[in-house]
Amino acid sequence: MRRVILIVPEWLGEPSVLRGRLPNLERIAELGRLFKLSPLPAVETPEALYLGLKPGEGQLRQGPLTIASLGADPPERSTHFHLSLISFEDGVVRVPKKPAVTEEELGILMKQTVKLNTKLLTIVEGSGLDHGLVWEDIGEQHTTPPSECDGKAMKPHLPEGDGEAQLRRFIDDSINLLSDLEINERRIDEELPPLNLLWPWGQGVRLPVPNLALRRGEPALVISASQRLQGLSRLAGYRHVDWRDMGSGTNTRLAKMAELALAEPVSILMLGSIATFRERETLDEAEWFSKEIKSALLKPLFEQALIDPMRIMILAPSHPLGLGARYETRDSNENPIPFDERALEEKSLSTMNLWEAVAASF
Repeated sequence: MRRVILIVPEWLGEPSVLRGRLPNLERIAELGRLFKLSPLPAVETPEALYLGLKPGEGQLRQGPLTIASLGADPPERSTHFHLSLISFEDGVVRVPKKPAVTEEELGILMKQTVKLNTKLLTIVEGSGLDHGLVWEDIGEQHTTPPSECDGKAMKPHLPEGDGEAQLRRFIDDSINLLSDLEINERRIDEELPPLNLLWPWGQGVRLPVPNLALRRGEPALVISASQRLQGLSRLAGYRHVDWRDMGSGTNTRLAKMAELALAEPVSILMLGSIATFRERETLDEAEWFSKEIKSALLKPLFEQALIDPMRIMILAPSHPLGLGARYETRDSNENPIPFDERALEEKSLSTMNLWEAVAASF
């Protein structure tokens, strides 16, 4: 039986984006079984819960997730960083907004950055503004994410701790190397921020992650637009589509996701856009995107489930409680409870943890 697990964090909430007409979601809820999802625990890597790992498993820092997503396997005794390509002007750090960088510009910049590699520091090329850095040593360090020093002086936010001299020299050298490139002079003339600072942050070591393909006795394809989830999936023994090919926000390629899921025995789909829309308070986009999930993703899945044996699990972890729906081909329940915030008031519904609901699908 084909199994599809769809995870949509923060789909429930106020104002509601689920009380409009969403026929395929409504039909799955009517024929299947609803249950509540308990509050998510406070963990550093919630993506591990999306794979059905317990809260104490698969908890890694941003750096190791980035390096894993880029397909690199550095020496065991090494520290991994996320490396952001950002701007430095007049002593101030700035995070460029779109348009950020073209593929041609990136190619020119990254060709230069190989000069920054040393015996212990190696750049792992990624895409856009997101790359990786490996320090072939370990120690205690403090770094600052770009979002926390955007628009602020650089000096108070430089890396501290073990290896700080090497990391600070790396940062200074990146500014000296990239600032005078013709590409950055041209960007300044066009009133675009220069891309002249490589900023390491999110450091951590690669901790062991359970091999889920071995644990569960079968592989799964993970489909999302999340670089973090791609990195963790790789470490957990699961394939993940290239996160860059799935689009983002309202341009998420939902129809392509449905096509990929229907070609696999087991797939886990994670849509992070709704949570982003809620964070930005753009509820009109969240409502529109919910309708797109219904028509471009759930419709082809449900229509195929009417023909071939399939289990569809829809999981909406939200604060304070989430909601789940489980439907299998030939299910014929007559569930009157809607798949929206009103269901959380129903005392008859059982409650599960998110990671348990994912694991149960296997």
